[in-house]
Amino acid sequence: MEATDDSLMARRFGLVIRRPVFVSAPKEYFLAPIFAAAPQTGSREVIVGNHRYVIGGFHPMGGDRHPPALDVRHARIIFSLLYFRRQHDHSSRLVKFSFNELCIRYANSNGGRYARDIKKLLHDLMDSYIRITDIRTNIDREFRLIERIDIEKRPPRRCDAQLALSGQKEMWFNGCVLSPEFAGLLANFRELQDLNLDVFSSITSPLAQAIYLYIPSRAHHHTEEDPFEINLTNLLQQVSAHVPRHKSKRAELFTQNARPVLQQLDGLETLSGIFRVRLAETTDGEDWKLQSWVERSAAKPKTGGGSPKVFAAYQKSGRVPAHWDHVLSGIRPLSDYELELLARAGVEVEKNLPFFEQAKAILKEARFVTILAEAKNDELEGRKARKNPTARLIYRLMEAIATPPNR
Repeated sequence: MEATDDSLMARRFGLVIRRPVFVSAPKEYFLAPIFAAAPQTGSREVIVGNHRYVIGGFHPMGGDRHPPALDVRHARIIFSLLYFRRQHDHSSRLVKFSFNELCIRYANSNGGRYARDIKKLLHDLMDSYIRITDIRTNIDREFRLIERIDIEKRPPRRCDAQLALSGQKEMWFNGCVLSPEFAGLLANFRELQDLNLDVFSSITSPLAQAIYLYIPSRAHHHTEEDPFEINLTNLLQQVSAHVPRHKSKRAELFTQNARPVLQQLDGLETLSGIFRVRLAETTDGEDWKLQSWVERSAAKPKTGGGSPKVFAAYQKSGRVPAHWDHVLSGIRPLSDYELELLARAGVEVEKNLPFFEQAKAILKEARFVTILAEAKNDELEGRKARKNPTARLIYRLMEAIATPPNR
């Protein structure tokens, strides 16, 4: 099976830089505590803007089935699935990977304990429903995230294996099929947000993972002098974690153990900067509060202000020049799918990588991928470029940048 490690993919496309691994997920997953910090036995309700989420605890057809709500372990599985989706056809509902690959991506191990846990989590994702209610219209949508698992059962490869002697078959795990509703959410590029999967996977505490998924969105516009604040009782309740009765015990959840929660969170990269956290006593002395903010300067991309030629095309399109810095702050590494399109288009990638990343940030993913796919088709169908495929693609991208965005 072809390796999916990003460093191997980079070498395949002639690159030598280790790229961060980003996946795109529904933006609302990062605006509220959708995923609990601890395993759940019933449903959870979360409000996100005009949407009310009821997660788990019900079945659309009624009856006595009460699957659990989803927690951060399920979030890790979902993000791992989206990692494999971006490796192949990111527009397909079918996600291809082996069970061994999924274990390695999820836990950096394919040991028996992890394998059993992951099978259970996949079962939950197939069984647990999410109900999203539009508060304005009171209309519900109910769906699962995974529709089915793609499994084959084959005769054992070794005739003397214990399975062969028992008459059983080996299970071959080929991937899964996302539900139409979840795939539809992922197709709406404007409602997606990137997650640095390497950063998220580096967090070992489930409580820290649950906090990292949504608190940075609250701390985004805050500074060290004016941090976002939430008392620990409310925070623990919001992420459905156990709330100790005593103030000191609540603080210990964040400050004790070999790698305390505060230590795991402080200094993590976010999309807009470096996440900072600390504890402070509440004014009445009855509780502690988590203070958080984002240091933007430390994580600002080293783009040198962007290319002057690209900026000129950006201005020509009628886009607001004052938003240029914001556009540059949205620069993300190209996905493996985009790199593959460039390779098949016969384009020189490494030398032009900063330009391609700027073009993607300006045009947004859907438009950028469309232009890359057209370049790939030109190359595969033998349509000769006037100069070379690289120059032709750069010209098309510059034209697109210079075109008013509403056209």
